[in-house]
Amino acid sequence: MIGLLIISHSASIARGVKELIDQMAQGRVQIAATGGTLEGDLGTSTDLISQAIASLTGVDEVLVLVDMGSAIMSAEIALEMSGISYLMSAAPLVEGALVAAIEATRPDATIIEVSAAAERALETKGVALVVEHPLSPSPPAPVSVTGVEITLTITNRIGLHMRPAKDFVLTASRYSSLIRARNLARPERPVANAKSMIDVMKLGVGFGHQIHLRAEGDDALQALDALARLVANNFGEA
Repeated sequence: MIGLLIISHSASIARGVKELIDQMAQGRVQIAATGGTLEGDLGTSTDLISQAIASLTGVDEVLVLVDMGSAIMSAEIALEMSGISYLMSAAPLVEGALVAAIEATRPDATIIEVSAAAERALETKGVALVVEHPLSPSPPAPVSVTGVEITLTITNRIGLHMRPAKDFVLTASRYSSLIRARNLARPERPVANAKSMIDVMKLGVGFGHQIHLRAEGDDALQALDALARLVANNFGEA
């Protein structure tokens, strides 16, 4: 099992990031967070980090996300003392932790895959800014002409925000078929791999937007049916 360790120079920031990602993981991922010094000042503490590591029960390996590079040395000392297998991530703390928490819920995810996804977390913000302030027009991405297709209308109030996007990705990931998604309301956005949290967030899907799904594979029909039911149920939201 992969656990997440959040380390900040501020105890308040560490608690806030954990609170945010706990809502995404919903208890399916062990998450520990720590920040500040033993005296309550800004900084990091090997002792506090060791305590956070000890709170991760039943974890085989730990992905570590820090707010600044100066936290790495304290983290490495504590982790080496613990003897647990770990990987330091270069991902941004907040966005990376969110993506990591979602990716780590996949039962077949490896720590390398979770870290790689977390390190791509800022791509969604970059795409949104480029679209809002384009330097030059770009042609639409090519789409395969084979497969099963469906167009769905997103009717939950705030669209494919983080939690519904997570449910969408986890549902798509249950099937072996290749599934691609496009936001018809924003054709300038790139075609998305429906099994990638980063790709789905790049679509920028809001209330009333239509998404076009294309699936190719042995279970393509079942995959699109499951996604259609998820959308029709408003992702469990009012």
